[in-house]
Amino acid sequence: MPRKQRLLYLSAESTHPQSEALSCAIYEPKSGSITEIDPTLSRLPYNSVHDALIDGWRIIHFPDQRGSEDMDIIGYQFILEKLEEFDD
Repeated sequence: MPRKQRLLYLSAESTHPQSEALSCAIYEPKSGSITEIDPTLSRLPYNSVHDALIDGWRIIHFPDQRGSEDMDIIGYQFILEKLEEFDD
């Protein structure tokens, strides 16, 4: 089985990795995979970026540390990766 990259886009309340997660989307390395943010979820797979790190995800993009007024609406987006074995 080949190792493939999974991506996790996680928006948090602040640039601190332990701040509360607001939304997330996981992009799977599979043909035809559709990624959507489900606003009806009562619980996200991770409560924070730190929780995702504990589960083996690696941060590959940090949000802009300077911030802006727009960030208050959508949160601060981290992008994480995880390499895992996948059947083709």
